[in-house]
Formats: sequence, structure tokens, C-alpha cells
Amino acid sequence: MVPAIRQSGVLRLFAVVSLAPAIVAVSAAILLSLLAVFVLWLGIVAAILIAIVAADCMRRWMRLLAPPPAGRLERVGITGP
Repeated sequence: MVPAIRQSGVLRLFAVVSLAPAIVAVSAAILLSLLAVFVLWLGIVAAILIAIVAADCMRRWMRLLAPPPAGRLERVGITGP
């Protein structure tokens, strides 16, 4: 009865050792796919932030370059709000 238990233990050890490379490969594939998703998300967030900053800079630049509207000109003798 003892040799059967030893044989079973050896088979379990052999099964674990033979499955280890497959488990490592699957784990690596999962981790790399998660990294790819994170990098993609980071790129999208960076693009959104760049678009917001660029729009703000352009709005500020256009305000500096554009002449003031006619309704906002200072007039002598007329007080505004």
C-alpha cells in the first residue's frame, strides 16, 4: 500500500511540474494584456487633458489678439455697470 501512495505523490508532482510553464505563460499573457489596457487608458486620458489645455490656451490667445467688442468700449460721459 505504501508504494501506491508514493506513486500517486510522484504523479501529482509530475503534473504540477508539467503544468507550471503553462500557468506561467497564461499569467504572463494576462498581465501583459492588463498592462496594454492600462497604457491605452493612460493615452486616452492624456489626449483628453492635452485637448483641454490646448483649448484653454487657444481661447486665452484669441482673447489677447482679438480687438475688444464695440459694446465694451469706454465712452466719455457714460457710466456703465
